[in-house]
Amino acid sequence: MKYSTSQVSASHAPSGRRPAQPRQGQQHAAGRPAALPGQPPSPSAAGTASTGPDGFIPDLATGATTLADSLEILTRTASATLSRLMDSPVECGTLLNRAKNGPATAGTNAQTAELARLEQEVREGPLTEALTGNGTVAMNHVSSDFRWSRYRPHLQAAGFHSVLGVRLRLDEGATAALAFFAPAAQAFPLPVIAGAHGFADLAARGLRLVLELQSTSTRASDLQSALESRTSIDIACGVIMAQNRCSYDEAIAIIAKASSHRNLKLRKVAEGILEKLPGGAPRTHFEH
Repeated sequence: MKYSTSQVSASHAPSGRRPAQPRQGQQHAAGRPAALPGQPPSPSAAGTASTGPDGFIPDLATGATTLADSLEILTRTASATLSRLMDSPVECGTLLNRAKNGPATAGTNAQTAELARLEQEVREGPLTEALTGNGTVAMNHVSSDFRWSRYRPHLQAAGFHSVLGVRLRLDEGATAALAFFAPAAQAFPLPVIAGAHGFADLAARGLRLVLELQSTSTRASDLQSALESRTSIDIACGVIMAQNRCSYDEAIAIIAKASSHRNLKLRKVAEGILEKLPGGAPRTHFEH
């Protein structure tokens, strides 16, 4: 049974049919997954990351030192969440696109990491279609589905017979999606898709926080670098003013001329002047 994008509606159930009843302790209301991070993993999810709903979002940021680390946490938690919901193992891959940055991918194992990266070459697959379509795509019979002719053979070679792609809704300038891979056919019925949507909402909030913190850190680093550069140039101007008894504008013109002739940045020329001082270049310090 295949699901087109039109079949995945807000209610996640076709008209006139009663959706399958969840097992005791599960919850599918409002598109939330039956088991969010924080509940004990099932045996099929052993070895994957798991944190509580309240801890998952900050853990993406505080539990990681790089963006790659955050994506690893995201994919492992996504895999554990759907594995508990389906009571069977499911792997996960992630794609993140940002303006002025190359795509970043991650996977729960070598196969899914390669499948996520491969989509950048063949330009098709669950992550690509989730980002360019309506946000959700399911392929429940990989062997008999004729979509993704360049990508599908790699799915089969990896032993996956079902795949689900879900978009994460981020702020402008960034796009991301999750792809879930299962070895069995018919692995992603509508209730599971609803659970994946619930996790995707939570994951998007966490990833937005990570990207905002990273942007803030980058701006702070750029500002510190600019302040240090400006200070080096100003001190070098002071040295030139003392040596040549000239104005600040004349001193900066001398540095600019040397920068042009030597094809170096102003800061590099200024640092070269300061290094020739008797005590060497003075160090600049800025409080964070």
